[in-house]
Order: sequence, then C-alpha cells, then structure tokens
Amino acid sequence: MTLFSRRAFWAALAAAALHAALCAVAHAQAGKGAPPTQEFTFLHVYIWGGGGVGFVFLLPIELLSIATVAFIIEHFITLHRDRLVPPQLALELETLLEEGKHKEAAQFCEASRNYVTGIVAAALARTADGPDAVKAAAATACDEENLKLVHKISWLSLFGSLGPMLGLFGTVVGMVMAFTRIAEQGDSPSPRDLAQGIFTALVTTVWGLLVAMPALGFFYVFKMRVQRLSFELGNAALAMVGRIRTAPVERK
Repeated sequence: MTLFSRRAFWAALAAAALHAALCAVAHAQAGKGAPPTQEFTFLHVYIWGGGGVGFVFLLPIELLSIATVAFIIEHFITLHRDRLVPPQLALELETLLEEGKHKEAAQFCEASRNYVTGIVAAALARTADGPDAVKAAAATACDEENLKLVHKISWLSLFGSLGPMLGLFGTVVGMVMAFTRIAEQGDSPSPRDLAQGIFTALVTTVWGLLVAMPALGFFYVFKMRVQRLSFELGNAALAMVGRIRTAPVERK
C-alpha cells in the first residue's frame, strides 16, 4: 500500500468512525420519548434523513462526504514540498550528479521515487542520445509528474460535482413522492401526507450542497498549491538535469 493510500485509508476510517458515532447518538435519541416518526432532532433529520426513503437517498451522499473529508485531510498532509521531495534525498541526488555518478544516480532514483527523481531518472535514461534527448525526456517526465499531482486533487472536483447531482436526484424523487400523494388523495391532501416527500427533497439538497461547497472550495485551494509546487519542483528537477549534461559520461 502506498503512502498516499495509507493516509487516505486512515483519514476515511476516522471520518467513517465519526459518522458512525453520530448515527449511534441519533439512534439512541430516537429510542427515547416519542416514537421515531415523531422525533425530529438535528441528528435524526440530517443523519437518518427521517428514516425510510430519506435515509436511502442520504446514505450515498453521506459516504461521499466521508470520502471528501478523507481526501482533504490527506492532501493537507502530503501536498508540501518537503513531503513530495524530502530535502535529504534531493541533496544526495544532487551530490551524485555533481560527481558524475550517473549509474548510482539512476539506481538512487529507482529506489526513491518522487517528483524530482522521476524526472531525473527519465533524463538519465537518455544520456547516451545527447543533450537534446536528455532535455526532451526531462520535459516529458515533468509534464507527467505535474499530471499526477493534478489527478491527485481532481477527485475533489468530482466529489464537488457529484454531490449536488445526488442531492438533486433525491430532490426530484421527493417531489415525485409529494405529487403522487396529491394525486392519490385528491384535491385536499393533508400536510402530513406531503411532508415525507418534501422532507426527502429538502434534506438531500442540503447534504448535496454540504458535500459540494467544501469539496470545490478545497479543490481550488489545492489546485493553486499544486501549481506552485509544480513550478518550484519542476525548476529544481531541471536544474539537476542541467548537471547531467555537463557531467562527464561514464564509459562502460
């Protein structure tokens, strides 16, 4: 399991545990006093969705909210220059390149994969083809590493778009339920007959927005961070590639 997946797993586990705790409290509260159909505490409304159909439509959005929290926590931990490229590793690689130890540098890059070593490894693989080939390989590898960082944060954009869609789906189904009641009851349905459908429609809309707002907000925060890191780390990697071109070529 990679470092990223481990952190995402533990963050998701923590968010799921919090959600389960809230559900347990809501269930305990629903068991006291009035029957569950009459219990309208905050937890009963926004965690259980009123029960029944409401919970069916809330559950996938709640799972999406757990994933959103997990990714936000993981990105806050990992999207730092020292996390992506530890300074000690960069210093060791730079020393090997300055000494012209291309073979050792290539082995080091394979053993310690990160943003910079991926670019340097691609450049080292083309040293026999001349300076232009080295530069082209480094540029291509730099684009690939930047794309990996963009893909890493793009899940938040997906969650931010999917949350309101799931909420809208619940909203439409809730309104269908309400109008079905009107059709069944005739011209004078009671407010209680319409309440469940409207309740489902509104609470799923709320949850969809609760997922979308932090997901999209943090996506753009991390997007700006990725752009800055790509610029800084790309320049650092290309500076190391410049040393490859000037270093003496080893004879086999």
